[in-house]
Amino acid sequence: MNRTTLYWGLLAGILSAVFWVLSIPPFKFSEAAYIAFVPLLLWVCGRPPRRYFWLIAICTGWVSWFAILVWLRHVTWFGTFALSGLLALFFAFWLFAARWFLSGMSGRTFYYRAVVSFGLAGLWVVLEWSRTWVLWGFPWAPLSLSQWERPVVLQIAAWSGAYGVSFLLVLFNLCVAQTFWQRFLVKERKMWMGWFSPDLYLGMAGIGLCIYVFFSSLPSPNATQSLFTAAVVQPYIPPTLKWDTERELENLEILENQTRFVANLESDLILWPEAATPWPIVGTPQMQRRVERLVDELGKPILMGNLAEDPETGAWANGTFLVEPESGLVAQFYAKRELVPFGEFVPAPFGFIDKVVPVGGSFEPGKSTALIDLRLNNQGKTYRVGSLVCYEDVFPHLARESARDGADFFFVATNNAWYGEGGGAEQHAAHSVLRAVENRRPVVRAGNGGWSGWIDSYGSVREVLRDAEGSIFFRGGGTLSLFQFNDWFGRQSFYTRHGDWFVALSAMLALVAWLLRLCSKPSDN
Repeated sequence: MNRTTLYWGLLAGILSAVFWVLSIPPFKFSEAAYIAFVPLLLWVCGRPPRRYFWLIAICTGWVSWFAILVWLRHVTWFGTFALSGLLALFFAFWLFAARWFLSGMSGRTFYYRAVVSFGLAGLWVVLEWSRTWVLWGFPWAPLSLSQWERPVVLQIAAWSGAYGVSFLLVLFNLCVAQTFWQRFLVKERKMWMGWFSPDLYLGMAGIGLCIYVFFSSLPSPNATQSLFTAAVVQPYIPPTLKWDTERELENLEILENQTRFVANLESDLILWPEAATPWPIVGTPQMQRRVERLVDELGKPILMGNLAEDPETGAWANGTFLVEPESGLVAQFYAKRELVPFGEFVPAPFGFIDKVVPVGGSFEPGKSTALIDLRLNNQGKTYRVGSLVCYEDVFPHLARESARDGADFFFVATNNAWYGEGGGAEQHAAHSVLRAVENRRPVVRAGNGGWSGWIDSYGSVREVLRDAEGSIFFRGGGTLSLFQFNDWFGRQSFYTRHGDWFVALSAMLALVAWLLRLCSKPSDN
């Protein structure tokens, strides 16, 4: 009997891992997220022994996260393996809670099952939120990311944040699992419900809520206002060569030549990706003068990702900068707030380890949103730029803080060339979709080799730069024409104004379910 339980657990773990991974970009099977955890939930309803449970739970989480993060292997195999194991513990803890709750469900009323389902979905949200700060923060690939190409489902994020989407997906998994358990294993069936059950109705109600919010929040027809057309430069210099001291001048010439190429296209400004030049734009006078000469030659401003070095303190910053024709480098710049552990700084306990990124010293984090005023003289307009550098678009609170301070759009400067030409770039870009919907602000992205494109404030990917073969990975560039819906000019979304209130609500739901379970005095443990 025990071996049979183990075999069923292995099968359930394999099925859940496959569905989970396939739901996350670059795969296109978003619907898999609605049933990803059903096999494991059905298995834990059968009260498997703890030794088997922990084996299956940790292995499922570890394998799933390793498959999701496999692009990270291009930087570090050990880091990919270790990080996947850490994230697996979050999943195993949630599944352990599900085992504890669901093992006492036999004979319970629908109302009891509903409270438990809401509580478990709430616990999932709390665990996703906790990943924004545990061990320097890594909230990568929340379950809501699976819906990045499904704007119908995403619109509730403007109220609840992306956490609300994750909540409904987990709730649907729980409702489907309970439906199967009650109908086929417990064989509890009432004639008036047929093959359906109130558990399934509850899950479907969550999807119905998403559809209702989508249609009720649709903008007025043709109610858009053009912002600007940006020419994006993708120099696509491999990271192994980008910081090669013998190729610095050659890399700079590649960047300049590609910039002159895209400058011939009709555009209002030019965008460069993260750390675009081989030397810091601040702290290296000759680099600053060279970029300023290029801008004067082209007659267009360049909004760029770049580096700054303080010559007095030696401190480095990774951020975004604006160079304007005639006036040159704007003194105001944005410094990245969320640094990459072991890439841009080494955490104190690991001071004996060198940084993975071979450039600069230890970087200093920025302290504010530092919005950049982008003046387009040919339009006579000024836009406030909310900057997100590298993987900062993964952190919901960073984009929200910029939107709350008055950002008109988000600019993401990044360099995904570190991670090869697998799924890392597209998976990263999917997070920008969540930030766009949450804050009702367009997002424009410039990558060293891709993904470069823009997303409207309802989460629809409007344009992506591709080469003649349809690949996002290429050296060259193109233009992106941004617009904003009139409904959101000068307005902030509910999420922007109120923040992560839904996380607090989820924590309360989890607490209520826990108290109900304690008071129910089930016969098992």
